[in-house]
Amino acid sequence: MAEQILKQIFEFLKTPTGHWFILISVSLIGLWIVYNQKRQIPDLTLEQIRDDSWFITRDDNHRLAIILALKLTNKSGGPIMLKNCRLSGYSPRDLSTKLVVTGHDKAFELSPPEYDQFVAGNNYVINPYTECKIWMYYESRIVTMTGMLKTQAILRDTNRKRKSIHVGIPRQEQQILIYREEAMRY
Repeated sequence: MAEQILKQIFEFLKTPTGHWFILISVSLIGLWIVYNQKRQIPDLTLEQIRDDSWFITRDDNHRLAIILALKLTNKSGGPIMLKNCRLSGYSPRDLSTKLVVTGHDKAFELSPPEYDQFVAGNNYVINPYTECKIWMYYESRIVTMTGMLKTQAILRDTNRKRKSIHVGIPRQEQQILIYREEAMRY
């Protein structure tokens, strides 16, 4: 059965209609590649800072609080002005409350990273030939018991160009320890 299908496909590709099909397919793929390269932010490299990226399940509003830390390097001669950094469709928010992980008899206040916070709506400028570290706070409506979130972060600049990176965000260590202690109690 599979041999017959392959034989029919090869016979079709030998015809003039098959030649046009191949030509149009290759042209569309080439245009798609060129279009995606034009949409990319040139000379910007992204790297996730794993030690400062984590998430917790908040007990006060039953949502995930996600901290994503990135190291950005501008290798171009001009400044890059970032406009937004979306993570699974969420825009970065301002962290106005304290993040507290509570257990049965303990509570830990978590501190965000020491460098600049990026919030959607505020433009962030990366000067030419510089390296900077930023962190973003996201609040997600999902609640998960997994130990790792894997998703894509997409940075956009004011010229509507973008750069993306796949990130793996682990659960915060203090919350893992509290969950293990709670499980041992029951």
